This record gives sequence, structure tokens and C-alpha cells, in this order.
Amino acid sequence: MITLGVDVGTTHIKVLALDIEAGRTLALASAETPVVRDSEGEAHRPGEVLDTVVSLLRSVVGQLPDPTITRALCVASVGEEVVLIDAAGAPIGDAIAWYDPRGLDDAATCMAGPGGALPLSRHWPPDATFSLFKLLWMKAHRAEVLAQAETWTDLGDFVLHGLGADLVMDWTHASRAGAFDIAARQWDEASIAAAGLELAFPRLVPSRTVIGTLDADTAAHIGLLREVALVSGGHDHLCAAYGAGVRSTRELFLSAGTSEAHLSLLHAPLEGAAAQGIDQGCYVDDDTWYAHVNIHSGHFFSQWRALLYDGVDDEAMYEAVAAADASGITFDVTDDLRLGRFDDVPYDADAPAIMRAVLEGLARRSGAIVESLEAAAGSPYELVLAAGHPTRVRFWRELRARTYDRSMARVSEHETTAFGAAVMAAHAVEGEDPTDIVAGREAVV
Repeated sequence: MITLGVDVGTTHIKVLALDIEAGRTLALASAETPVVRDSEGEAHRPGEVLDTVVSLLRSVVGQLPDPTITRALCVASVGEEVVLIDAAGAPIGDAIAWYDPRGLDDAATCMAGPGGALPLSRHWPPDATFSLFKLLWMKAHRAEVLAQAETWTDLGDFVLHGLGADLVMDWTHASRAGAFDIAARQWDEASIAAAGLELAFPRLVPSRTVIGTLDADTAAHIGLLREVALVSGGHDHLCAAYGAGVRSTRELFLSAGTSEAHLSLLHAPLEGAAAQGIDQGCYVDDDTWYAHVNIHSGHFFSQWRALLYDGVDDEAMYEAVAAADASGITFDVTDDLRLGRFDDVPYDADAPAIMRAVLEGLARRSGAIVESLEAAAGSPYELVLAAGHPTRVRFWRELRARTYDRSMARVSEHETTAFGAAVMAAHAVEGEDPTDIVAGREAVV
């Protein structure tokens, strides 16, 4: 049996074909995620994202020796983005990128007003990037567009809908919406009413649910049978954790990319003081929850790399940085995790020393997050398991291992999110968790 995993990420979209019996990747294709940039910010055009996914699926299926044994397809994607849907099921307008600042002021206003007094907000305070606040921004600035919408969903579930599935939202993306009761696993009507939103919120389903089959025309274009099942996926970091084999509360998973997600599993949601500063939600396995804290490490890193090492390849940069002496220079990420600050930079500091200070500062902040999540969960982590492009760099691994001061391993599968989505697809059609199909791990010494 073959399953397909799709990862709609911040910078790239990937499609992976997985041989379930062998646990082996058969084919992989990738393309840049199309982004619309204008004076207001950055957004994704849902139709262009769907077209890119279809093109990549066609490429991957064309590499398979026998596409007819493909049974299922699952999509993972970035969270917090809003795809407005009209009465005919078509997308309306652009989806504001999850990292775009539009909605942050609306979040502050909402939480200072009716939103902050709601039980949901007291139990699980929403992050300012959540979908609810992007909807509020649209209500204030794009009312004519919002008025055309009958409902909405996230980017990954929109892709599935475009391929032929029912229009739904999985629990993990709903957990990032700002109006979802994670304990009851249902929309919180009081939050929706307080926001004054009149459009319908989508039907909710757990991850790994069969929500349809391929549209006939799409199946013919891609080269698959129409009977291929379409399976609800989840937030990309959570699908990556699932692909890496995270099933225990004793492991902390670090998904390092454009953003750096720290997450661990919980047997029950945290409430009160223990929940402050921690995002929580439903995991992709139906019966556990996750605690999560994110840093925009990739943005910090990319900014300083462009300023200090533009045109220099990674190997040369890391060789210089590893040999540098940052002696006394500190780079700290502020408590709101949105700003960085340098201290004690001498007038003769060179590029390697400054870049090393940035990497050390990001590692230090990550270490503090690991400790805070461990304290909130109330049990020690036996392992930090890291996945993502930075983990391929020896200096990065060594720096993090020293910072965490506990057992650490890296996931050897480069496309952990797409891999996890493909494993989730197998679970949906097989009816049981294929626990023996997980990405490989390598200990970090």
C-alpha cells in the first residue's frame, strides 16, 4: 500500500509517497509556497496553493511504479490562516499569512474587552496570531469581502476540499482558531458571539478521519484512482511529531524551521497559572493534548544571516561561527518572543562573533522554554527530539545539546511533516496506529 503526505509549509510545499509495508519514501517533490506581498503584508492565495499541490501530486504519482495501489492522501499545513469560502464552496480573497501582524491589534482590543472575560480565555488564553483575530481584522478592514463568505476553514483543510473532500476543520487547526474548547472538542459559541462574527464555523473532525475521495477530474489529472481516500490532517508541527513517533509525555519534540515549535503531550489540558504563556490544543491521535511554545527562530536567523553572510554558503558560515569567540556578547529574545536585543557588543566585534551570539541566544531561549514546559507538565523529559533543516548542522546540534543538558536525538527523515501526514493517512484507512512506521532517530552526543 502507498499513501501520500502533503506538507503545506511556510516556505515550501512538499508531497511525499510512502510505501507503508516497507516504511520507505518512494518519491518526493517540492516547490516554493506561493506568497502574495503588498504594502499591507503577506498572504497566501488559496487557489494558487491548491494548484501547486496538484502539480506536485502529479509529479510524485508519475514516479511511482504502480500508482493504483495508492490508498489515501493526507494534508498537513501551517495554522492560524483563514480561507473564506462562499456558498458555492469556492475561496474568497487571500489568506493572511500566519506570521503576518494583521490581527495583533485586534487581539489586544478583544482581550481587553469582552473576549478577556470569557471562561475559554481564562482557561486557555488565545495567542494573538490565532485565526479569530485575523477574522476580526477582516471585519474591520475587509467587511465587503467577509460579507461574501458563508464559512471558512484552514489552508490544509481547504486543499483537501479542493481535491474532493467535505469542507471541515480538524481539531488541531481548530485549536489554533481562538474559539475552540479544547476539552470539549467543540466550538465555543460564547467566543464567537463576543467577536460578533456572523459567518458559520466549519464542521469539526478529528485528525486521521476519512472525509471523502478524490474528485474524478482531479484523480484523472493526477493519475490516481478516484477511490483514493482523503484524510483530515493537522497542524504541520503536530504531524511532524506524529511522524517522528512522539506518543509519550516523556519526550519533548522540537520542530525547527521558519518557526521553532516546542511541544510535548499532555494527558489533560493545563489550566490556570500553569497554562500562562503556553498554547494548548488537541493532538493528532484523538485522545491526548499538546502544550506548545513557538519562537520565530528562523526569522531571527535569516535576518542576521542576510545582513552578515549574504552570498556565503552555509558550510563556510558555520565553520567561521563555530571557531568564533562571542565572549561577552549576548543576544536575547524578549519575553514576548517577538523582539531580539544585543548587549555588550564591542566596537571591534566581527560577523562570526555576532552570528554566534544570535545562535547562542536562540538556544538559550529554547532551553528556557523546555524547562518551563517541563515544570508546567509536572514530569521530566527523558529526551529532546529535534527535527528540521537546522538539525543537519553539527554546530547547531552540539550547541543545543549543551544548552538542554539532557538526552537529545535528531530525526533523520528530512521531510518529517509530509512523512507524518502519510503515516496518518495509513492509520485512517487501516483503522489502527502503524506504530512501527516512524522516522529514524540519531542520538546527538
